[in-house]
Amino acid sequence: MKARGLLGLVLVLGLAASARAQGLSLSLSAGVFAAGQETYREIYGPGLPVALEGWLNFRGAFGLSAGVTWLRDDGSAVAVSGGGEQYPLRFERLTFPLTIFFAPRLKGLVLRLGAGLAFHSYREKWQTVDLGFEGTCLGPRVCAAVEVPIAGRLSLFGSLVYESIPTGVEYTRGERINLGGLQALGGVAFRVR
Repeated sequence: MKARGLLGLVLVLGLAASARAQGLSLSLSAGVFAAGQETYREIYGPGLPVALEGWLNFRGAFGLSAGVTWLRDDGSAVAVSGGGEQYPLRFERLTFPLTIFFAPRLKGLVLRLGAGLAFHSYREKWQTVDLGFEGTCLGPRVCAAVEVPIAGRLSLFGSLVYESIPTGVEYTRGERINLGGLQALGGVAFRVR
């Protein structure tokens, strides 16, 4: 229910802002996710996120972006009691970011520096036993993105995004689980107008 409400808000803001927009581009990218927390890195290693975002430039140097990012990782947990037993895991995360960005005027490329919030829905499933963990949260994000035109309306696209995803859950070692980290993405962007 929270995801639908946030998605509805993003849609309304996007429609309202598009009337004042000077340009719109869509980007599709994939890359690598490096978790900030060591526990996540030990279990899953680097992840492969895929992102689709819309970038709405206003008449000045500011704009608004919204989209969706999907991440799925496979990993394994080892029994704390010893014995070497391993349990295969699958982790999935769906993120809906909303970012306000600054885009200085540069010749030949588009640079965007932004900050905002993201709604995250996540789920970890133990594949061989009936255990799982899921939840939703809202967290801050900062990003830098660049578009380099290659032909007509088509551009190469790249971005660096840092997100904090505080779950509020405490791990057995006494630390709170944060599923966030840094992701580097590359792909293409298409200028709609």
